[in-house]
Amino acid sequence: MFLYLPNKFDFIQEMKRIILFAIAIMTVGFANAQGTGSRFGIKAGVNFPNSSSDFHENETLMGYQVGIFSEIKTDENFGIQPELLYSTHGVKNKFVSDGISYDNEVKLSYLNLPILAKYFVTQGLTLQAGPQVGFLMKAEENGVNITDHVKTIDFGLNFGIGFNFLEDCSVDLRYNLGLSNALDFHVEDVNYKIKSSMFSLAIGYKL
Repeated sequence: MFLYLPNKFDFIQEMKRIILFAIAIMTVGFANAQGTGSRFGIKAGVNFPNSSSDFHENETLMGYQVGIFSEIKTDENFGIQPELLYSTHGVKNKFVSDGISYDNEVKLSYLNLPILAKYFVTQGLTLQAGPQVGFLMKAEENGVNITDHVKTIDFGLNFGIGFNFLEDCSVDLRYNLGLSNALDFHVEDVNYKIKSSMFSLAIGYKL
């Protein structure tokens, strides 16, 4: 179980999150303005976590994602797609200390900024890969705020495929490989960690 302590710097942290959000928005806006092959759109989907942890038992919780993207074609076969997504997921876990079993339900929310390279196999089918940085927006354990005990930045790598249909619509199936420990805390002499990896299925619409 996490020990929650009130954060004296909540206001400063919130301002940092707002600044990061603004930087991400400007990045997407700048990308959208480049080249004649640019398309701007919105997307939404579901997340299926596949987290790894040091807990004795681990059960993941589905989440969702919603946001905006810009598809920038550099030529007939290649493109770049920056996105700005609000994404949620969670995990149920159990660990034992001094013979006592603890059950936790942790829910995490991030503002994710993936930047994907896209290869157009055909006009409709694409292969996608690229890095992702996530900024923590909210973290709860059993309904209690634990933001102070979760790392504020998360890194990952995305791999996936996409299919364009009806000219303006697309569907993406991806796997995000978590590279950093989202949670990192100690119970006596034992260190528990969780890496957030997940599959996602999302539908996009180009405006």
